Amino acid sequence: MRESRLTHRFLGLELSGAKNNKTAVSVLEFYPKEQKIFLLDIHDRVIAREGQSGDSALLELLDELSSGLHSIGVNVPLTLPPCFLCKPSQCKTQCRSSSTQWMERFSKKKPHKKGDLIFTAYTQRPVELWLRHELVSQFHKSLQFEIDEALGGNRAPLTARMQYLQRKMSSSQLIEVLPKLTAVQLCLSMGIDRRILSRYRKLEEGSHARLTFLEALVEKRGVFIYDRDLKKLSQSLPAFDSFLCAYTALLSYQGICEKPPRGFPEASGWIHYPKSE
Repeated sequence: MRESRLTHRFLGLELSGAKNNKTAVSVLEFYPKEQKIFLLDIHDRVIAREGQSGDSALLELLDELSSGLHSIGVNVPLTLPPCFLCKPSQCKTQCRSSSTQWMERFSKKKPHKKGDLIFTAYTQRPVELWLRHELVSQFHKSLQFEIDEALGGNRAPLTARMQYLQRKMSSSQLIEVLPKLTAVQLCLSMGIDRRILSRYRKLEEGSHARLTFLEALVEKRGVFIYDRDLKKLSQSLPAFDSFLCAYTALLSYQGICEKPPRGFPEASGWIHYPKSE
């Protein structure tokens, strides 16, 4: 039997802009029979050769890593807001999009605080509304973070790039991940001090916080990571986030990620994140 049948490979893609070298890819291998998880490799900077585009370099790397591949966790939106999917004729009357209708019903049920904005179906998706008001808002204040909109100012260029890349990839192997959310859920389940989590994305304190997180994951979740890779992941936030994307893809395969709530328009896109414990 070939090794690809004995193992499942999970990639994590931390996508950055096409014209810089901050895109990172992590490679996890899972042995179902032994229930073992290994961090096989980290590509902390995907760099194009002379005369090659960043997109071509990334697609070439992903193709090289595709042996035994089960799925790829991606840190950017894989779907567009509902207003980009409807036909112009639908906008002349009441919108019939199930996603927009869900957002309207959800928004009406939520009490609006001063300064809250009404949803915009041309920048937001249902999952961003749901996570913001039903999940992240319930975290301790020190763990809360902003949910970026798919076509908001910070996210739009990456969403556009991923739309292009998806045309050249197998969409059935892609799952959307929010590394910040995965980090929170894992830290809460492993009992890691909130102060560690609040520091892991900071420039000066982040390296130590990421190392503490990874050491807990090795000890409590049995993930095997070489010392050299622990160092690389702790020193590079993009590499660390790519690892979280790969690990979330594995957890999704194992059925340890949360499912969309009842009635949620799943075709609009869902973000995979670990279940609460």
